[in-house]
Amino acid sequence: MDDLSRVELVTLVRELQSQLAERDAVIAVQQETLAAQREALESLASEVKLLKRALFGNRRERFVDDPNQRTLFDSQWIGPEGDERAAEDQDEAPFTKRRRGQRGRIAIPEALPRKEVVHPLKEEDLPEQLRGRDDLRRFRKKVGQYVELIEASVYVVEEYVEVLAADNEDATATQMYAASRPPRILDCYAGPGLLASLVTERFADYLPYYRLEERIGRLGLSIPRSTIARWMIELSQRVLPLVELIRQQVLASRVVCIDETPVKLLKPGRGEATTAYLWTTVGDAAHPYNGFYFTENRSRAGPERFLGEFSGVLVSDAYVCYESLQSAWSDRMLWACCHAHARRKFEALEHLGSTRQTIQALAYFRRLFDGEDQTRQWTDAARYEHRQQYSRPVVTSMKRWMDEQLETLRPKHPLRGAIQYMTKRWESFTRFLQSGAIPLENNAAERSVKLPVIAKKNHLFFASAGGGEAAMVFYTLTSTCRRLHVDPHAYLRDVFARLPSLPSEAIAELLPDCWLAEHPQHRLELRERQADGRARRKLQSRARRRKALRQSLEG
Repeated sequence: MDDLSRVELVTLVRELQSQLAERDAVIAVQQETLAAQREALESLASEVKLLKRALFGNRRERFVDDPNQRTLFDSQWIGPEGDERAAEDQDEAPFTKRRRGQRGRIAIPEALPRKEVVHPLKEEDLPEQLRGRDDLRRFRKKVGQYVELIEASVYVVEEYVEVLAADNEDATATQMYAASRPPRILDCYAGPGLLASLVTERFADYLPYYRLEERIGRLGLSIPRSTIARWMIELSQRVLPLVELIRQQVLASRVVCIDETPVKLLKPGRGEATTAYLWTTVGDAAHPYNGFYFTENRSRAGPERFLGEFSGVLVSDAYVCYESLQSAWSDRMLWACCHAHARRKFEALEHLGSTRQTIQALAYFRRLFDGEDQTRQWTDAARYEHRQQYSRPVVTSMKRWMDEQLETLRPKHPLRGAIQYMTKRWESFTRFLQSGAIPLENNAAERSVKLPVIAKKNHLFFASAGGGEAAMVFYTLTSTCRRLHVDPHAYLRDVFARLPSLPSEAIAELLPDCWLAEHPQHRLELRERQADGRARRKLQSRARRRKALRQSLEG
């Protein structure tokens, strides 16, 4: 009986152990499920927070070291002091009058044409004892001025050619000689000025075709939007040789910045939209042009085609397409990654919740970008020397810190993804140290691609691939004009008037910078001064922040 009880007891214990093991396995599975769900919820919550920020929040990517965190890392200033006092004491732009802390008042440019309006003093407004006297002295007193606008107008140009009729000696026959009619860029009822206005408003002022139709209608002329769209496609084909020359000039640069943006393209006959892309390439200072390209997808075939003749350094984000091009063209092309894109990944983590690691990473980026601010107006050789002395130690320290973090972070930690974004492409992220001509970031291309980004919020999609090709042509011209502060309407009007009769070897005369040298009156000096003023105020603000940081660290 005792033996039987012992066997039953052992069996019962084993059953209990089996049940406990099963329960532990179930609990482990549940814990794994809960951990995965918790991680998914945290990831979704982070995405929602970043999405809300993108839609409604402040997008400024500013980071300033917190003096309370200086014990976490070495926050000493890297780089020379610079002439901050001189920067702060510079006068404001000549077109503004402002006091610190007050809103500036824009002065009316002296170059604008003037028209005098005199308000006469009426006899009935005079005191009775002064009426009718001839010994009174009259003069004018300026009491104010304001700017007036003459509404745009359209008119019809009636073309005639002079004809010479010559009768023969017996008057039995007559020979006719007519003057030649100069060629026009389009065989339609729109002149160069009207076409230039439509292109400028569509591709520089971002108006969709239906608004152009309404605006022209208010001037008494009815042009259907379908006709305007057809004109744009035909006109883009006429100016394509000039655009091809601009794009060749861009690819002749030693350093080219590139970026792309998605656009919607309607499928013919189906009413559905697919995603196409507009690409921009930005030339260096010796080739101050922006070239655009249109492709119906984002595959490598597009950049491989329009970058086929490029030899130099390509600056971009970390899109795998550019990385593969470097591998294929390693004998003639180097790839430099954009530090602004890398910084945004850490800045997003800082927005989700500040940590020691995010503060440390952003501090490294701040040092690099502060150094670039000081050398923005320097020569490439001087900037190269500065980078070797001040930027290279920062980059070396940054890489060491990242490697240390990767040894301790868990595999799915958000910070690991931000760090590996750089460490996997570290050679490309350090490419800027090899030359002073290679920018630290790709902001030039992002500024260039901003035009179609703003425009697609108005026109939403391209109705055909031909519309995308036309957009690529005119964005090339208007974006380059914006970069050089050229009046796009005046430039395009002259191009449309001269291009049909210009020989192919003389097309270079119509390059925007060459054209501006011949027509300096069409430089938008006001916009140029405003841009310079904004850049100067930004540098002054950063100089003050650096000074305040050093004072807090020294204190």
